[in-house]
Amino acid sequence: MAPKRCGLRLWLVCCLLPASGVVLPAALYAETRTAAALTPEAVGAAIDAAKDGDTVQLPAGTAVWSKRAWNTGHSPKVKAITIQGAGIDQTIITVDKSKDGNTSFNLEGVEGKPFRVTGLTLDGSLHPKEASWGGLMYIGGTCKNFRIDHCRFKNCDVMLGIDGESYGLIDHCHFDGELSHGGCLQPIYYCGPGAPNYRKPLTLGTAQALYFEDNEVILRGDVATGDNPFFVGINAARVVIRRNKIVNAEIEIYGPGQGKYGCQSAEIYDNQFATADGGKPGGPIFINAGVALVFNNTVAGYDCPFIELTNHRAFMEMPPWGKADGKNPLDGNQVPAGQVGAGYPCFGQVGWPTNIDGVFKPSPCYAWNNTRNGAKYLMAVTNRNPNVLATIKEGREFFNEKPPEGYYKPYVYPHPLQEGWEALMKSVATPAAGSGSSPATPPESKP
Repeated sequence: MAPKRCGLRLWLVCCLLPASGVVLPAALYAETRTAAALTPEAVGAAIDAAKDGDTVQLPAGTAVWSKRAWNTGHSPKVKAITIQGAGIDQTIITVDKSKDGNTSFNLEGVEGKPFRVTGLTLDGSLHPKEASWGGLMYIGGTCKNFRIDHCRFKNCDVMLGIDGESYGLIDHCHFDGELSHGGCLQPIYYCGPGAPNYRKPLTLGTAQALYFEDNEVILRGDVATGDNPFFVGINAARVVIRRNKIVNAEIEIYGPGQGKYGCQSAEIYDNQFATADGGKPGGPIFINAGVALVFNNTVAGYDCPFIELTNHRAFMEMPPWGKADGKNPLDGNQVPAGQVGAGYPCFGQVGWPTNIDGVFKPSPCYAWNNTRNGAKYLMAVTNRNPNVLATIKEGREFFNEKPPEGYYKPYVYPHPLQEGWEALMKSVATPAAGSGSSPATPPESKP
């Protein structure tokens, strides 16, 4: 069924540009298109029919989608549009994971085409015993300014997966986990672009990262115990996790392994961690790679007495990268084979997040003003393997103090995509037919 076209038309009149004296035509417009039904076919048709700047409205109600249905006869490539449900727990998509196929809500972004998904619930609890990670929403492609906000994700091992050269903002969402489908619960899994990032300078304190802010994560029951990180960063991902409420869950910054680079940078600050209702996660924060800035976090409960740092390659094989043994050409090998700490600095290890033109660049981690149960909460190397202790040292790879002036400044809060979405959509709206004008350039987010 074709999507309905609403009568709402927003004519956007461009003003005189004082610097150039050029007047742009009053030709940009946007429409709201309502999907005829809350089915993957109807929603896909509305998205496919939309033009840049449009809003695709999803009706209220509950529907069951299979992963296969969403990807049949529908292009996952997303234009510069807003996909808007009726609200959390009003537009509810329940995922039938018994069918094969890709993720049920698969969005392939395109650079220069910002998109937004807001106001819906994705529920993966239909098949709680199925031994499959599944996935509720997947974001791939090359978009650098998507926004996922005011949504609820429930009961799936991976609720939101993000992959490759894509980043943006996730804000004011709820991630509720109580059921596992047989795997390790990892509600948000961000796999970065890999080698290209590892060979570029860092972008700390800028918009060039995946931002996770103002969200609520609550794990309950069996998934609130043990190694169930709610946020996983891997493959040279650059992430910022700030101002979230996190209950019975942990953040894990992965090291090299699983065929992927380790996470490259993590800015983790102004979060509230707590355990409740018998929850026993492994700990709040684990750093296994790259550079981390961890500050102004409050922790209540949790048995783990430190922000944990480790280097798995110092004592074990991590395919396909192998072990740091002083002979592996991937490593700096300042410490030769046969000595404690052989291979140092190790490819992808904590405090060494880049290798530009064959030269390892040190960037120490810093932790400051973190508390656990009212006391100072510090970074520490908790793995007592001598090779790990030799490759990650306080005063060299990490410091329990504020960084020196000029090392780091947090990005502006709130993220500009929270308050500037309407202006961004106006700037990329498709010109009206026959206008002959072209869309304006999207405004750049600046600190």
